[in-house]
Amino acid sequence: MLFIGFSATAHHNGATYFDISTELEHSDATVVSYDLVNPHGRLVYVFMDDEGNEVEWRAELPSANNARRRGLGGDLFRPGDRLTALTGSPSRSGANFMRLTRVLFANGDVAQITGRNAGVVRAGTE
Repeated sequence: MLFIGFSATAHHNGATYFDISTELEHSDATVVSYDLVNPHGRLVYVFMDDEGNEVEWRAELPSANNARRRGLGGDLFRPGDRLTALTGSPSRSGANFMRLTRVLFANGDVAQITGRNAGVVRAGTE
């Protein structure tokens, strides 16, 4: 039983898979897909890199249950949505994958994905 606890802790420690000491930001992205599933939701998006190439990235979100409780439900992202900025911790593997922490939508809404203040703040209501 003791070893089961260690493996569960390792899985739920974000630093195991992501460099939480580094903040990565992508700008002017477009949503490809959003799956609110367990154990973690996934957002797929594209943006143009510095050389003008379209790059696809994936972002991990909380579980479906946690996301819904925080107001980050299944309709938060839709294919084709424009995102002004996405912020998160990059994957330690070097893959195009991050642990999403914050999103700024084109309409000014902000989704705080992780932390005590997780949820959506609508533009003009701060």
